[in-house]
Amino acid sequence: MRKTLFTTIAALVVATPALADEWDFVLINSSGKEIKLVEIAPNGSTTWAKNRIDEEIKKATTTKPGGRMTVHFDKEGSQCRYDVKVTFMDDSSSVWTNINVCDNAYVTVKYNAAGAPTFTAN
Repeated sequence: MRKTLFTTIAALVVATPALADEWDFVLINSSGKEIKLVEIAPNGSTTWAKNRIDEEIKKATTTKPGGRMTVHFDKEGSQCRYDVKVTFMDDSSSVWTNINVCDNAYVTVKYNAAGAPTFTAN
């Protein structure tokens, strides 16, 4: 009986999916374009998850150039490096890769002189 109980408990522990931690960071829009959608995925993955927006405190549907928004997402395990995909009002999009969300509360997305996506984080 005792062996069956331990086996059942062990099976439940193994079958339970790992719970994701809720995380957030502030995205600063220095892209020069108005943002309509932000998605985030573990670095190198294409599993994009939309920014979770709290409808009760949502004030604007877009983020204008120079504006800020809080990006809410589920952090997967010990993963700290994420890619951020931004879709603009003109339906173009860009991806900023390898952003360390564990060590940075603010991420500024922008383009370099050659027009490539770049970011600063602190």
